[in-house]
Amino acid sequence: MTVVVLLVMAAVGLGAWTLGRSIGNAGTPTAGVTVTPTPTTAVATHEVKPQSVSGFDPLGDGEERADLALNAVDGKPSTDWHTQSYASADFGRLKEGVGLLLDLGQSVPIKQVTVDFGGESSGGTVELRAGDSSELNGLPVVHKFTDAAGKKTFNADSPQKGRYLLVWFTKLPTYQGKFRGTVLDVKVLATK
Repeated sequence: MTVVVLLVMAAVGLGAWTLGRSIGNAGTPTAGVTVTPTPTTAVATHEVKPQSVSGFDPLGDGEERADLALNAVDGKPSTDWHTQSYASADFGRLKEGVGLLLDLGQSVPIKQVTVDFGGESSGGTVELRAGDSSELNGLPVVHKFTDAAGKKTFNADSPQKGRYLLVWFTKLPTYQGKFRGTVLDVKVLATK
């Protein structure tokens, strides 16, 4: 009986050892078809500097901190444009939004927009609107940011043509116990 048990154990051990060797060699690479990725064509872009920038409040008194508007395109992180401070995120229900309007000088195919909202606020909702009209209703929404904090980038799948770009706050982020929208910098890239 002992001899039979030893023979069975030896057979099981030899089988396991043989199986282990064949599994270990199963990963040996074999020559096959090599897949080469298809090259993608890069779209050439260039930065578009706005001809003018203004605080935009068409649903209120017509002006929203215009004296600070150029700070949003000067490339300096130490300067900013910001809205007035409001008691509520929805402007006290007095209007639907305020923003910063950039006039790019001519209609260009906008490929990318980067907005730096700074790091001192949180929350808020911002629409990017672009078009050839400087009127709110003539500027369709091309993108929406749901948290107006930090640096945010919008990349258009197909460039959106427009002379005007509007950074439109529809809900203000919190700021020092009140509500205020802030833009440190806006950078616009267009296709050539």
